[in-house]
Amino acid sequence: MKGSNLIARQLSRLRYQRNWTQDELADLLQKTGWLISRSGVSKIEGGSICVPDFRLIWLASVFKVQVSDLLPEIDWRAPVVDALGKYINPQKLAPPAKLLLPVSLDSTQLTADKKIS
Repeated sequence: MKGSNLIARQLSRLRYQRNWTQDELADLLQKTGWLISRSGVSKIEGGSICVPDFRLIWLASVFKVQVSDLLPEIDWRAPVVDALGKYINPQKLAPPAKLLLPVSLDSTQLTADKKIS
């Protein structure tokens, strides 16, 4: 299942390797200051919620691994959308339409008082 975060499978794998339940992982995370429930751990592992980058530090600390160990192996030769598309729902990868800039726009056309919409 493709979701909203890259760490779902890795988190589940690391937890399973340690024979921890989702409740036990939630308890360990709570002891470090992250207010998360078993349901929250389940949602992360299921890929249904996005995980902010600063939470990766928390997870790496609890698992005693490098942050990079939380991420899947990526084929860097493949286009980014294809590489991430294995893990992330394609609709989550597309930038919002309002952030797309016209191709002909250059830096001389931007000033502090203009908004791009």
